[in-house]
Amino acid sequence: MVLVVFRAQATLVTYPFLLLCPSLVIAASFWRARQVERKSRSAWILLSLGMFIWLCGMILSAWEDLFVHMPISVAWFSDVCFFLFDVPILLAISSVSAEQTIPFFVWMDGLQALLTGYLTYITIFSVTPFSGAALAPVSITTLLLTYKVENVILAVASTLRLLAQPRGPERRFYAILCAYLWMFGVMAWIYNDLAVTTDGHNLIDLMVDVPFLFLSVAIIAPISPQTETAQFAQKNRLAVIIENVSPIFYTVALLALSMSVMRQHFYAGTIGVFTALVVYAVRMSTLQGRHLRVQQQLHEAHDRLEAIALTDGLTNTANRRCFDQTLVVEWNRAVRNQNPLALLLVDIDYFKQLNDRYGHPAGDKCLVSIAAALQSTLPRGGDLLARYGGEEFAVILPGTDDGGARVVATRMQDAIRSLNIRNETQTGTFVTVSIGVAVFTSSHADADEIVEAADQALYRAKAHGRNRVESITQSEHLRERLC
Repeated sequence: MVLVVFRAQATLVTYPFLLLCPSLVIAASFWRARQVERKSRSAWILLSLGMFIWLCGMILSAWEDLFVHMPISVAWFSDVCFFLFDVPILLAISSVSAEQTIPFFVWMDGLQALLTGYLTYITIFSVTPFSGAALAPVSITTLLLTYKVENVILAVASTLRLLAQPRGPERRFYAILCAYLWMFGVMAWIYNDLAVTTDGHNLIDLMVDVPFLFLSVAIIAPISPQTETAQFAQKNRLAVIIENVSPIFYTVALLALSMSVMRQHFYAGTIGVFTALVVYAVRMSTLQGRHLRVQQQLHEAHDRLEAIALTDGLTNTANRRCFDQTLVVEWNRAVRNQNPLALLLVDIDYFKQLNDRYGHPAGDKCLVSIAAALQSTLPRGGDLLARYGGEEFAVILPGTDDGGARVVATRMQDAIRSLNIRNETQTGTFVTVSIGVAVFTSSHADADEIVEAADQALYRAKAHGRNRVESITQSEHLRERLC
């Protein structure tokens, strides 16, 4: 409406609106950055920084139009800002998700951003900054082509980044940015072509305001609870590829820009190429080291979980699963080496009466004490004590004959008696144990048979009055099976 009413002063009255729109985006971005979690603020801050650079370009454009009276066909300082406003946007697109951010990489990408701005100045004005040489800006045709290519690249990059971002708070940022960049790219394409052939400012300036107004409204729009609390979905293969490639997007852009200016400005281009390659090498080596550390942590976590899975939670001894696995291993080793293998089954006498009389907490405490006492009697590190089930323990003694197994069983009984855990039963005042011993020396059997033999020996100990040790040899077990 202002442009229609004050058509003669269009150049003057249009700039307040051109300055107001990016200012609204800056304010909205800072407001949104304060609403989101700290780890997700960097993207909104980068967006506001890009809008601030655009605002500076618009201020310079107003100065050039109103005071310097620069022709629109000449690229000047405002075009540097219009070109550089995409640098923070590209940095936001190429950054990884908040959960994977490495602070050192942020500083490296910031260095690339500064170097990109430096090379952009050289590209537009064909002279290094502060050299005192006369500026030689590029033609408007070349500049417009650069704008178009830049906007298309950013729009496509934001689309790919959106595809790689799963559901969650960060996806909203990339969805808004993607819509804005496509809208801005189309509007800028049409506006730049029309501005070159149009004298002064007119209604086509509205095309510049529309994308920024859309962006400011989209930023402050309420977030649905589902979007805010959405969990991250599993990424597909394409999303994984995009997420891994996007961090080096800035490096590729810097490398391409450096190579384009190397012919006219060799040293500046060489510095850009060297920086891009060093940043890429540091990034890859850091990620490789991080990957190796993660792999090591996963192996350690796997080992800890496996140890937990093979340990009885109450007595901190091996559990039944660990016993079964170890018995098979030791039996096969005994068969290969033709060595004896002894198995002891230890049962707490009248344990049910102890639970009924003193309660289950007392029973658990009894189990823990007995497990520690049994463990202390094992003569070698290769011997295994396991909780076989309930109040029953099993002991594997590799390379042990019947005499050695009986010695260990007797020590176990003595260790249990020394605990003096009260349990008034037929065997006495304190807790006692019955032990069944089985020793196999021949390969004409399997691991299950030695367990069966030890169980028979334990049954015999209980049948003969408990609180005693009974043993059974392989030949005795075979005769009983045949009978």
